[in-house]
Amino acid sequence: MEIVIIGGGLAGAATGYQLSRLGARRITIIEREPTCGFHSSGRNAAMIRQITPLPQVTALASASVRFFSSPPADWQTQLAFRQTGSLLLASGDGIAKLEREAAYARDCGIPVEFWSPERAVAHVPPLGGAVFESAVWSPTDGVLDVHALLEGYLRGVRAVGGRVATALTVIGFATEGSRITAVRTTEGELRADVVVNAAGAWAGETGHLAGAASVPLRPCRRHLLAAGPLADVNPDWPFVWDVSHEFYFRPESGGLLFSPCDEEEYRPCDPPADPAAQLLLAEKLARFAPRLTEYPIRRTWAGLRTLAPDGRFVIGWDGKITNFLWVAGLGGHGVTTSPACSEIAARLVVGQEVASALPFAPARFIKSD
Repeated sequence: MEIVIIGGGLAGAATGYQLSRLGARRITIIEREPTCGFHSSGRNAAMIRQITPLPQVTALASASVRFFSSPPADWQTQLAFRQTGSLLLASGDGIAKLEREAAYARDCGIPVEFWSPERAVAHVPPLGGAVFESAVWSPTDGVLDVHALLEGYLRGVRAVGGRVATALTVIGFATEGSRITAVRTTEGELRADVVVNAAGAWAGETGHLAGAASVPLRPCRRHLLAAGPLADVNPDWPFVWDVSHEFYFRPESGGLLFSPCDEEEYRPCDPPADPAAQLLLAEKLARFAPRLTEYPIRRTWAGLRTLAPDGRFVIGWDGKITNFLWVAGLGGHGVTTSPACSEIAARLVVGQEVASALPFAPARFIKSD
């Protein structure tokens, strides 16, 4: 079986790796950029967060943490996963929301504790004076070496004879009836028995080019901002995410890495940084965590995260093109859930029924007559 995976980021590379573990050998990953992981997979905060708004995503995150903590015997990189924990902060109506999400986590066996603001400040002193009423501590969250994760997936594909083709753009598809027979690229055609759409921000465009069902994916720009080096930052602090006022920070390279959790719809591209993101962060910190305004921002960059309208991932067979599988719309959870998402996708490719895939099926966007 010839399997062509479009997209060499975490979703595509991980799906290729999981397919290799299920016995697939004729795997080709196509990446439009000169290197894999150029876009979202290489521009994220590398945070592993298991407490999420959706129980299905939390379950995938929990399974993925088990993978990070104890990689399979065939894993070929040193996967550095520092379980420094996470602190999620909430105020007002956000407290009930965070309590529900913590309950989802407990149902999955994820250890969580509710902390008072005083205990949270004692653990992360720059939170002194911050505006929050409750905090949830999750000790098994942390920070992952994303480069090593991506490289491990790609090595697994190459180890079974799979191919990773970079600087190669998909320009069309050859079809017979409701099936794709070949992927047309800037360097010729590739025969395909199965096509996996893991094209990230370009997944919607790729689906349209293939004649697939319409999936309303929305690429959004989000910024990261780095401050430091800073003498008073402890590298063992957890990442801190205020889920009510939507910003986060974590230790990074002797300083702090911030995001204002902005979410601006943006065309698929290499997005430029917008100076307004630093102003947005400054406004949020001044109102809700004033001590953090003391740290000067040294660098800003942006990436794209792709979202479905209901916030759930899009994983499953297309409703129109029968051999076209979606692995898209991971919405900022790609690092955390890549082992579990890709296992679902790979099992579908080899013909297995996967009950956990049902909430993510693209069919939910197809309107019945």
